[in-house]
Amino acid sequence: MFAVDVVVYAEDAKPADQTEKITYDDHVRPILREHCFSCHNQNQAKGGLAVDTFGKLMEGGSSGEVVFDGDLESSRLWALVSHAEEPYMPPNQDRIADAKLEVLRKWIEGGLLENQGSKVSKKKRTNLAMAAPSGGAKPEGPAAMPEGVWKQPVVYTERPGAVTAIASSPWAPLVALAGQKQISLYHSETNELLGVMPFPEGIPYVLKFSRNGELLLAAGGRGGHSGYAALYDVRTGQRLVRVGDELDAVLAADVNDTHTMIAIGGPLRIVRVYSTETGELLHEIKKHTDWIYTVEFSPDGVLLATGDRANGLFVWEAETAREYLDLRGHTDAVCDVSWRPDSNVLASASKDGSVKLWEMVEGKQIKSWGAHGGGANSVAYTQDGRIVTAGEDKTVKTWDGNGAAQRTFGGFAEPAMKAVFSHDGKRVIGGDWLGQVRVWQSEDGAELGGLAANPPTLKMHAESTAAAATAAVAAAEKARADLAAAENVAKQKQA
Repeated sequence: MFAVDVVVYAEDAKPADQTEKITYDDHVRPILREHCFSCHNQNQAKGGLAVDTFGKLMEGGSSGEVVFDGDLESSRLWALVSHAEEPYMPPNQDRIADAKLEVLRKWIEGGLLENQGSKVSKKKRTNLAMAAPSGGAKPEGPAAMPEGVWKQPVVYTERPGAVTAIASSPWAPLVALAGQKQISLYHSETNELLGVMPFPEGIPYVLKFSRNGELLLAAGGRGGHSGYAALYDVRTGQRLVRVGDELDAVLAADVNDTHTMIAIGGPLRIVRVYSTETGELLHEIKKHTDWIYTVEFSPDGVLLATGDRANGLFVWEAETAREYLDLRGHTDAVCDVSWRPDSNVLASASKDGSVKLWEMVEGKQIKSWGAHGGGANSVAYTQDGRIVTAGEDKTVKTWDGNGAAQRTFGGFAEPAMKAVFSHDGKRVIGGDWLGQVRVWQSEDGAELGGLAANPPTLKMHAESTAAAATAAVAAAEKARADLAAAENVAKQKQA
């Protein structure tokens, strides 16, 4: 974006005092002329962005608007020139002077005025308040938990692979972890292993609970060979249906609210939607130009969001697969999406480091912030509208519904790949590239232990338990011996 030849303050820029209106014509244009016009003008609009006129700047570029009235955090121009997000602008240069940044800040926060005759817009602000969840209320009766699911791992490896998927039940203290040819189920409050579901097709790259928590969707396969998606009964661990027959691993998948459709995507760049009742292929979406990284139905089942490696982000009518919205704003791969429980807002996480919120009436970006330096790998809403993300900066972070930072969870040696809230929002579970999975208290950040995507075999567990019991007996005997010796010493002193 914003190229630079020399870093000096434009001589014809008017100084901005505290009482003067900050306008494009008088204050901002001279700065942009000095640093940006060479690459972003109407004759050479790099990235589709021209900033040499007020109107063109307001139009934005090929990735959408770059400045938002009164919203500094969502303004891409500000994020890049202030070095809050990469790629830093101007390229290959130090950050522009603080005095000029202050002018840009005041201009954005002051309403993006064009000239001295302009007035601050009184346009209605987007309401970020969450409505009632649209994915259905909590099911009647006890929430689904594993009941007698076999705990013997399909495969045990000395070292776990990268954490490819984590899912949390919406209504029960249950977390699912992807591993090699298997899915491990844990109690999110005790960290106890509750069961292991086989996934013989390969590695699960996707895990998602149904909106009522009764089913678990797993999708994945073998790279360059095959890919499938399957539904499991959470209570019994029984596989109910399998769809797809891809020539590569499935990287993105979801099941709709009524459990009648499964959508999948991956390296083949095609979104396929299947019937769970017949296995029939219902729709094919061929709009994407690169690997599809994320697919998710809205909680009410009306819409389907899909994102790809080439920053493509689209929303479709779920029943017809007709294009509904083309959401432009990310400048790098869209790694993950998550719907707010009321289906009115979609959150997207990207390798450009940002998380963006989109409203679903006109598809406008209503919020954007730099979440993780180097890239945001995952994003997930909780039932109350909070957000959790994982990123290349080796951290997991939580945010309120407006994008305000709440807490950062660290401790990983490699990039954090996935993160979710527990069903009640009291715990955060995150995993990294090395396969480490950590559990934290969401309120104070206290670490509460870890989970294993490659749990030990029953034999190993029994041997470990026996060894621990032997060690405990030995420790108790030593303690008794030490106590007896101490009593003898005391008696001798008394004598």
